Amino acid sequence: MLWSAPSSAQRRVQLDVGVPSSSSPPTVTATGLFGDPDMRELVRSGFPASLRYRLELWRSGGLFNDLEGTHEWELIVQYDPTGQRYRVVRREAGRLEDLGSFATLSTAQAMLERPLRITLSPQRLARKYYYNFVLDISALSVSDMDQLERWLRGARSGGTAVGAIGSGMRTLMLRMLGGENRHYERRSSTFLN
Repeated sequence: MLWSAPSSAQRRVQLDVGVPSSSSPPTVTATGLFGDPDMRELVRSGFPASLRYRLELWRSGGLFNDLEGTHEWELIVQYDPTGQRYRVVRREAGRLEDLGSFATLSTAQAMLERPLRITLSPQRLARKYYYNFVLDISALSVSDMDQLERWLRGARSGGTAVGAIGSGMRTLMLRMLGGENRHYERRSSTFLN
């Protein structure tokens, strides 16, 4: 008899923060990104998903903890029904970078779930620090989707990112589905720099 994980376990997004060492910067990992059946179905239906990441560096001690720095980036995943591929785009500091297209959502997810090293390290010695890792997953807004489609059209010669769903219907559905937002946070252990 085969056992499957309960549906709550299948949906669970896991965040992990590896504290830096003298030889390497902190490492962040997010897994189970499309385990939520509603979000997975939205992406498979052609609605882009935005994964907004933020890593915060906090100095602890005293009455209040002090935020010393942040690093933010966004990954956008969209299914292109004309090419039957999942395209992944990274948006960071106002720039877009095409990370490739994938045959299945699972292969795109595997690429998104690789550990990532972030150059956000403490500057003061003999102080206690910790990281807070934040991930917000949501269906894109209409303006974000239009901007992404314009960029993808420019990135591909002769192709179009607009799928089988008509523009008016897509707009209506995105507005109705705007509540598809997920928020996750994970704090690292405290470490001495």
